[in-house]
Amino acid sequence: MLEMPPLDSLAIAFTGVGLLFFLRYFLAMRRIWKVVGYRPSFQFGDFFRATRHEAFGPDLEPERRYAARQLMLGTGLVLSGLVLFAWLLATGAPIRFDI
Repeated sequence: MLEMPPLDSLAIAFTGVGLLFFLRYFLAMRRIWKVVGYRPSFQFGDFFRATRHEAFGPDLEPERRYAARQLMLGTGLVLSGLVLFAWLLATGAPIRFDI
Protein backbone atom coordinates (compact mmCIF):
# COMPACT_ATOMS: atom_id res chain seq x y z
CA MET A 1 0.00 0.00 0.00
CA LEU A 2 1.26 3.47 -0.86
CA GLU A 3 1.98 5.90 1.90
CA MET A 4 0.79 9.51 1.54
CA PRO A 5 3.50 12.13 2.13
CA PRO A 6 2.87 14.69 4.88
CA LEU A 7 0.87 17.79 3.93
CA ASP A 8 3.78 20.14 4.59
CA SER A 9 5.89 18.24 2.06
CA LEU A 10 3.04 18.40 -0.47
CA ALA A 11 2.66 22.15 0.09
CA ILE A 12 6.38 22.71 -0.47
CA ALA A 13 6.37 20.50 -3.56
CA PHE A 14 3.28 22.13 -5.11
CA THR A 15 4.65 25.62 -4.51
CA GLY A 16 8.12 24.75 -5.84
CA VAL A 17 6.85 23.01 -8.96
CA GLY A 18 4.40 25.88 -9.57
CA LEU A 19 7.28 28.36 -9.41
CA LEU A 20 9.15 26.26 -11.96
CA PHE A 21 6.14 26.45 -14.28
CA PHE A 22 6.14 30.24 -13.83
CA LEU A 23 9.81 30.25 -14.84
CA ARG A 24 8.97 28.25 -17.96
CA TYR A 25 6.18 30.73 -18.71
CA PHE A 26 8.48 33.74 -18.45
CA LEU A 27 11.08 32.02 -20.65
CA ALA A 28 8.40 31.20 -23.25
CA MET A 29 7.17 34.79 -23.21
CA ARG A 30 10.75 36.03 -23.60
CA ARG A 31 11.14 33.78 -26.64
CA ILE A 32 7.88 35.11 -28.14
CA TRP A 33 8.87 38.72 -27.48
CA LYS A 34 12.23 38.17 -29.21
CA VAL A 35 10.47 36.91 -32.35
CA VAL A 36 7.94 39.74 -32.31
CA GLY A 37 10.58 42.37 -31.59
CA TYR A 38 8.60 43.63 -28.62
CA ARG A 39 10.35 45.18 -25.67
CA PRO A 40 8.37 44.26 -22.54
CA SER A 41 7.65 46.85 -19.90
CA PHE A 42 6.85 46.22 -16.28
CA GLN A 43 3.10 46.47 -16.79
CA PHE A 44 1.19 43.39 -15.69
CA GLY A 45 -1.02 43.49 -18.78
CA ASP A 46 1.97 42.59 -20.94
CA PHE A 47 2.45 39.34 -19.05
CA PHE A 48 -1.16 38.22 -19.47
CA ARG A 49 -1.30 38.73 -23.24
CA ALA A 50 -0.60 35.02 -23.64
CA THR A 51 -4.10 34.24 -22.45
CA ARG A 52 -5.74 36.03 -25.41
CA HIS A 53 -6.33 34.09 -28.63
CA GLU A 54 -3.89 35.11 -31.41
CA ALA A 55 -2.41 37.91 -29.31
CA PHE A 56 0.88 37.59 -31.20
CA GLY A 57 -0.50 36.62 -34.59
CA PRO A 58 -1.36 33.27 -36.15
CA ASP A 59 2.29 32.29 -36.71
CA LEU A 60 3.08 32.35 -32.99
CA GLU A 61 -0.16 30.71 -31.85
CA PRO A 62 1.47 27.38 -30.81
CA GLU A 63 4.03 29.22 -28.67
CA ARG A 64 1.28 31.40 -27.16
CA ARG A 65 -0.76 28.32 -26.24
CA TYR A 66 2.34 26.74 -24.69
CA ALA A 67 2.99 29.88 -22.62
CA ALA A 68 -0.67 30.05 -21.54
CA ARG A 69 -0.56 26.39 -20.47
CA GLN A 70 2.54 27.05 -18.36
CA LEU A 71 0.85 30.06 -16.76
CA MET A 72 -2.31 28.14 -15.88
CA LEU A 73 -0.45 25.13 -14.48
CA GLY A 74 1.87 27.37 -12.46
CA THR A 75 -1.04 29.34 -11.07
CA GLY A 76 -2.93 26.20 -10.10
CA LEU A 77 0.03 24.57 -8.40
CA VAL A 78 1.15 27.69 -6.52
CA LEU A 79 -2.40 28.36 -5.34
CA SER A 80 -2.76 24.73 -4.22
CA GLY A 81 0.50 24.95 -2.30
CA LEU A 82 -0.50 28.22 -0.65
CA VAL A 83 -3.92 26.82 0.30
CA LEU A 84 -2.20 23.82 1.90
CA PHE A 85 0.14 26.16 3.79
CA ALA A 86 -2.85 28.22 4.97
CA TRP A 87 -4.61 25.05 6.08
CA LEU A 88 -1.56 23.91 8.03
CA LEU A 89 -1.19 27.31 9.67
CA ALA A 90 -4.90 27.45 10.55
CA THR A 91 -4.87 23.98 12.15
CA GLY A 92 -1.60 24.60 14.01
CA ALA A 93 0.16 21.67 12.37
CA PRO A 94 3.94 21.86 12.32
CA ILE A 95 5.56 22.90 9.05
CA ARG A 96 8.99 21.37 8.54
CA PHE A 97 11.23 22.39 5.68
CA ASP A 98 13.32 19.21 5.73
CA ILE A 99 12.46 17.58 2.43
